[in-house]
Amino acid sequence: MVVTTQTPCGAARQSRSRFAPALAISLLAACLLSACATQPAAAPQASLTSPPAALPNPPPSAPVLAANGPKITGTASWYKPGPGLHHTCTGTTFTASGMTAASHSIPLGTKVRVAMLEDPSRSVVVKVNDCMPHNGRLLDLSEGAARDLGMISQGIAQVSVTPVKLVDAD
Repeated sequence: MVVTTQTPCGAARQSRSRFAPALAISLLAACLLSACATQPAAAPQASLTSPPAALPNPPPSAPVLAANGPKITGTASWYKPGPGLHHTCTGTTFTASGMTAASHSIPLGTKVRVAMLEDPSRSVVVKVNDCMPHNGRLLDLSEGAARDLGMISQGIAQVSVTPVKLVDAD
């Protein structure tokens, strides 16, 4: 009689052969997963930039004024109405410290740059909001505008007057 005995190696071989397909699939899957894990990820097609750092509010820029008509030269004076309220031709209340003027030839509501002829670097921008009689002068300035021009003590001065408009700074 022949007795066959299985060795432990043979038993291991038999059990391995039964699990071989499952083991092969799991090893293949592990290899594929590990290969994917070692390759760098593809870069995104669209790059995202970080938003710019928030800046504090910039200081307001000075308005940009451009000439809006011909320059005229003539005599300007300044006026200070007597006590009580004085209403202008436009219906607003006159304020001596305001930057306003009266004219007989410049339309009401027009903003003009008034510059001293003897020193053109001294100029102010005023709004014509009052009318005046034809008296040989081009403008009657408010006390505030006259003070900024440096003509309070003189009372009258030769000036150039240019209509201006506000333009976009960009």
